[in-house]
Amino acid sequence: MRLSNLLSYIQTEFSYNGPDPDILAVTSDSRNCTDGALFAAFAGSLHDGHDYIEQAIANGAVCILAEREFEIDTAQIALIVAADARAIFAQICSQFWPARPDMVVGVTGTNGKTSTCQYLHQIWRKSAWAAASMGTLGITGLDGHISPSKEELTTQSAEYFFSAIAEQKAKGISHLAFEASSHGLAQNRLAGLGVNVAVFTNLTHDHLDFHGDMDSYFDAKAKLFDDTLLEGGTAIINIDDSYGRKLVKRLSGRHIVLWTVAKDRPADFRMSDFTLQPFGADITIDARGQSYHLAIALSGQPQAINAVMAAVAAHASGLPLQDSIGALPSLKAVHGRMEAVHGHPKGARIVVDYAHTPDALSQALNVLRDETSGKLSIVFGCGGDRDAEKRPQMGEIAARFCDAVFVTDDNPRSEDPALIRKAICSACPDADNIASRDDAIKQAIFALQAGDTLLIAGKGHEMTQTIGTESLPFDDRAQARAAISELVAQEAS
Repeated sequence: MRLSNLLSYIQTEFSYNGPDPDILAVTSDSRNCTDGALFAAFAGSLHDGHDYIEQAIANGAVCILAEREFEIDTAQIALIVAADARAIFAQICSQFWPARPDMVVGVTGTNGKTSTCQYLHQIWRKSAWAAASMGTLGITGLDGHISPSKEELTTQSAEYFFSAIAEQKAKGISHLAFEASSHGLAQNRLAGLGVNVAVFTNLTHDHLDFHGDMDSYFDAKAKLFDDTLLEGGTAIINIDDSYGRKLVKRLSGRHIVLWTVAKDRPADFRMSDFTLQPFGADITIDARGQSYHLAIALSGQPQAINAVMAAVAAHASGLPLQDSIGALPSLKAVHGRMEAVHGHPKGARIVVDYAHTPDALSQALNVLRDETSGKLSIVFGCGGDRDAEKRPQMGEIAARFCDAVFVTDDNPRSEDPALIRKAICSACPDADNIASRDDAIKQAIFALQAGDTLLIAGKGHEMTQTIGTESLPFDDRAQARAAISELVAQEAS
């Protein structure tokens, strides 16, 4: 495609000098440049793409998109300069890979994005619709198999995101759900995409190291609705959350369908009853003048709300309401989201969950506290190079809910893990401070008795532990099973 054709779709200001080459590839990684490539250079927190422009040209780039002026021979190489080069790059990617499934649903929020997308995917599959989902877990395809993403991001880089969507369309996918992260939205990685349905789950303390404050964090999330939701599309918003109610006001006047979901206040779709059961919960959903009484095999009220949000999104995507709500009893738990690990010799309950924010941790522990007759314990840590303010907050929450707290490492990255643990323990001084995560899991499991519950929090589905720049194999579920096996063997000897 000619560069001039690609640029004709751009709605962001830019300057352009040089020839009008055929663009045969689009990338923001100079190592992936080939003959005819357009290379986008961005200044990041760790690396500056402008330092790799010469390498990109050497590898065959014929066009450079940059955030600032750069000395190159514009008689040979096209140069595009824009303050918001990320938005232009995403718009270019959206035109370079223009194919889309017929129905695209974006889900944003601090917690619940993965679960809501996965539940929506399950509902679509139950209706025999050709469906896929993209996000933290990877790409979940037609058969339910999850393929890990090439990038460890909730919302991938624009070239990966748009090429992956086009690939799903080529595979025959008609319905696609994806997770929209605040980072991806703030950096305009979705510019040029239009979604048919946009879902807001909640907004709680997280990522303030990147956004600065909650208002900026909210503005980033709202971009899914402000910039990406198509006119005539549907917004689905959880109004139990105060920022959800703020978003409803923000969207007044838009030519869209706006549906609200709640438990604790009147809404278009209200979960008016939630009763815990040994298998999960009994719930009642009030909608369109009818009440639907259902049993679901999911743990806790937050997962039930995520499931209801998914059912409403399925309805917005064209499924009759009785079919979308009627699919809820068939839903299965999502990997690493309140996922049980069975086999403890004393019958104690062990749960692995991705909870890595104060609100998510509080919700998970609140659920488990209600369901536990014995002692409640927790193994958790906080990630390095991320929001440091939440560390003592999460320590306080753990101390408040739990009888035993084991503070350990959770992806310390470039930070000193001992200092991260110290910050957490400042709010829970009675906690066991154990650097090795596998040792912490083992000690916590060995201490369990009949009626007790252990939450292993923070990593959920993750299969690695990142220390420095190295990602080492690590799976909370596998470590828990290994500890259980050792305990069973020990008790049998």
